[in-house]
Amino acid sequence: MTYDRALITGASAGIGEAFAEHLAAQGCALVLVARRTDLLKSLAERLTERHGVDVEVIPADLADSEQLRLVEQRLLDEERPVDLLVNNAGIGETRPFIDCPVDSEEKTLLVNALAPTRLCHAALRTMVRRDRGGIINISSVAGQLIAYQNSTTYGASKAYLCSLSESIRLETRKKGSKVAVTLVCPGYVKTDMTTKDKVPAYAWVPKEKVVEESLQGLAQNKPLVVPGTLYKLAVFAAKYLPRPVVRMFAADAPKED
Repeated sequence: MTYDRALITGASAGIGEAFAEHLAAQGCALVLVARRTDLLKSLAERLTERHGVDVEVIPADLADSEQLRLVEQRLLDEERPVDLLVNNAGIGETRPFIDCPVDSEEKTLLVNALAPTRLCHAALRTMVRRDRGGIINISSVAGQLIAYQNSTTYGASKAYLCSLSESIRLETRKKGSKVAVTLVCPGYVKTDMTTKDKVPAYAWVPKEKVVEESLQGLAQNKPLVVPGTLYKLAVFAAKYLPRPVVRMFAADAPKED
């Protein structure tokens, strides 16, 4: 399925930028959302010049309720409908829970859990009415684990997004709607959040692979996409191995000094 207009959060870099590049090359108009206005505008200019597509930018911090509301209102605009939502924005601490300021942990929940909840709700209101559209929720392999040390709230927020995504997919299918909802759980991808992660080379998954497998999964209305064989095995193990065994692998990657 091809999409006419996609809204992508966290679009200024990493996986979000890769989604923007891929979709623009297919002729899809874009609405790009991120905090960094300069990077958004630069990306919009590059994509418009290279692919001739219409690109809107909405500078917004999704932890801010007023700014989040602006993005919701854009999704509710039926005169310029968005038929693909990519909930990609994500943040998280990389320290033990007790060492993190609680305000920072709250912000993680706002961006990783509350924002995609509100944006899914807004998008589905117009998509279901038109019986057309798709939602890709970028979670994490961390969301498939029972515990995640040193990024505690990040892992918990991503587990919430996993449950949310699969639940709204079930409800949408029960209504007989053609709107597709796909949950994506990447492992380690080179983004601003992972620049200091010390993991072996084989553990990295290219962001372009994440984008391609996500869109393929959405086209097939798959409930879950896990890019990379290593992480498919990790998710399988987390589901079927005894919980005490899974807990042994529940630590975040060490960081560079």
